[in-house]
Amino acid sequence: MLSAMPALTTRRAQGALLGIASGGTAALVFVGRGAPPVAFIALVVGTFAAYAALIAGLTKCQALGARTLIGACVALMVIAIAVPARSSRDVWAYVMYGRIVAQHHASPYTHVPSDFPSDPALLRVQPAFRDTGSVYGPVFTIVSAAGMEVCGNSPICGRVFFQTLEALAVIGAAWIVLRATRSWAAAACVGLNPVLIASIVNGAHNDGLVAVALLGAVMIARARPVTAGVLLGVASLVKVNALLPAGVLILWLLIREARRTALLAGATTAVVVVAGYLAAGGARALRPLQHTADFVSHHSFWYTIERWTISGLERHGRTPARAIDYAAHLIPRLGLIVVVVLALAIAAGRLRARDPVPAVAAGLAVYVLASPYILPWYAAPLIPLLAMRWRSKSAWVMLTYSALLFLAYPARRPPHPTLDQNLLPTTARTILPVVELTLLALMAIVAWRRRLFSPGAGEGPARTPPSGLQPEPRAAL
Repeated sequence: MLSAMPALTTRRAQGALLGIASGGTAALVFVGRGAPPVAFIALVVGTFAAYAALIAGLTKCQALGARTLIGACVALMVIAIAVPARSSRDVWAYVMYGRIVAQHHASPYTHVPSDFPSDPALLRVQPAFRDTGSVYGPVFTIVSAAGMEVCGNSPICGRVFFQTLEALAVIGAAWIVLRATRSWAAAACVGLNPVLIASIVNGAHNDGLVAVALLGAVMIARARPVTAGVLLGVASLVKVNALLPAGVLILWLLIREARRTALLAGATTAVVVVAGYLAAGGARALRPLQHTADFVSHHSFWYTIERWTISGLERHGRTPARAIDYAAHLIPRLGLIVVVVLALAIAAGRLRARDPVPAVAAGLAVYVLASPYILPWYAAPLIPLLAMRWRSKSAWVMLTYSALLFLAYPARRPPHPTLDQNLLPTTARTILPVVELTLLALMAIVAWRRRLFSPGAGEGPARTPPSGLQPEPRAAL
């Protein structure tokens, strides 16, 4: 693929691609979902195509200087921070949960935003979150409270605080990738990624913090398992779903490294997570997570399964209300179990790789594809790991899927009242489940192909690269 595009290696071509990708990303930040669906599709496809072509060109020959790439990245971060959040209004829930601690001296796990009706930040919180405790971990709550202590009643300060936090996280992830790969193409894969900038930085979603902590843990797990365990614990105390890739990483250490290394990383992670939740109130701090356990995205194949289950129950005599209630509790929980089992099974096919990136990326990819409830920003922890394998076709397949996920959200309620307003949600519900199941099947085949037909492939003693970070960029995920 790269050899077929010699024109992309010139400075003029790469400059043009950088301009198109940066301009398109800035447009996505400015317009959000406000454009008509057809225009939005064209904008997302054109921006991602220019971004992909730029990375391909940089991989073959870096004609653009490092200062140009850094300048484009910083400019996009500034734009993403300056513009109010477009992808969602979650940032105002972050603000309110932080204010519950900083201003009202209460716990966001045992109190909900509506308990403080006089708080000026309440009106900005989405109605769905006003009667819901925080589903985020104690570390993020501490960070939120510290920020809101400084910002006081200023909504702009609150928004900019969280957006800046995510911008620093994305830049940090790009720096780690650059240090690990010594490739500006790989670093640009993170720092110029349209999904990360428009969804994570502008949207201020805390998945960027999970991404940089997880990436740091993956990079140092072999040499410094205790520090890696701390990072895994911190990531899990931002969002609890980080426990899945943490488990995969610890499993890789158990298979590829000394048992003591795996035990140190695992025990440290467990101690940090348990101590964090005990300090936040124990089981009470986990109770709000039950609110999200029944969520199913309309673009997930689990939504189709849920519809089938409801229809089947109604045919067997259940009332519609009972059928919906039963399926709404059963299917999401079943889906989470399947995700964990499938992620561990597919990641197991990568446990013999000489570094943990393929295994952890495989586990996260399964989560992004198969989770009953998935949003575009949930792919953030996966993208830097994909950048570590930026030459891999499978990495670009998942990067493309992350763009498709961004394109399809929200799948149920398109905000633009035009004649083609049903285009995106209908397409998402029809096409995305097929894409998800197809990619899951392909991942399973690729992960286990070598084991099935070449039992010894990939085995051998683990080797630590000279820098302690250098990966094998040509290896597939």
